[in-house]
Amino acid sequence: MKRKVIQIAESTQLVSLPRKWGKKYNIKKGDELEVTIKGNKIEISTDYSKTTEAMNLDISDLGPMLSRWIHALYKRGIDEIRISYDDESQIQEIYKSIEKETVGYEIIDQSKGSCTIKYVTGELGDFGSILRRTFLVLLNMSEETYDALDKEQYDHLHNISYLEEANNRFTTVCRRMLNKQGYDVKHSSGALYYIIEDLENIADYYKYLCVYLYKNKDKKRLDKETLECLKNTNLALKLFYESYYKFNKDNIVKIGIYRKEVIEKCLQIMEKNKGQNSVVAHHIITIMQKIFCLIGPHLVISI
Repeated sequence: MKRKVIQIAESTQLVSLPRKWGKKYNIKKGDELEVTIKGNKIEISTDYSKTTEAMNLDISDLGPMLSRWIHALYKRGIDEIRISYDDESQIQEIYKSIEKETVGYEIIDQSKGSCTIKYVTGELGDFGSILRRTFLVLLNMSEETYDALDKEQYDHLHNISYLEEANNRFTTVCRRMLNKQGYDVKHSSGALYYIIEDLENIADYYKYLCVYLYKNKDKKRLDKETLECLKNTNLALKLFYESYYKFNKDNIVKIGIYRKEVIEKCLQIMEKNKGQNSVVAHHIITIMQKIFCLIGPHLVISI
């Protein structure tokens, strides 16, 4: 997009703002905008977090995807959702959809066939601190899972799986803040969004692992080689966390080495086992690959 410079007197030059951008962020005469000089670029921004965005949503035919729809609108930064529906029982599903992950969403109005969800409260904290909490919860989940299996404390796995809900809340809030307010990240906020998305996915797979092993706690215990693969996968996750906050090329290389070793070992386990060890090995491969996939966007941001 190009704009012509308008000369006013000798010392003032003006450039018009794109109309579409001004309408989207409700820019009016007299508003103050933040202007940041970045080399040969000028960045103009507004405090978008103070604007309110509303949307109408008919959920009558969304079925099991209702929660996904509402969570997506939350992450996008929508502040008010006016919902309509045909089946009155769907109001129960709406309440369930907002009770855990969508921090700040509340139903403020409800009548026959409709209700209104509104964002009514502040965030859990600043973006940076929430993202770090996301990492720490995930690290805690990985370490507790290994310790429970190593010590054969299978009943503890049921409680560990609930850490995934905390992870969901933090990652959902992070994505909302990234879409709503932006974040001063080098090169690409899209890369950061991908990392946050994958941190949630990794927690999901740790939860699936815990739930499966808890339900099958009376079966034969895991082999040492399977536990070793999980231990090394957890080490790869910790290396990534350390490198994210203080870039470390050696850590990135070690993650690649761990990935190769763990996947080769897990494939061998899956070939010679048909039961619990094979299922766990499959989960470990998935978790390790998800961790490895974090490296690409991390490099985009960091190098």
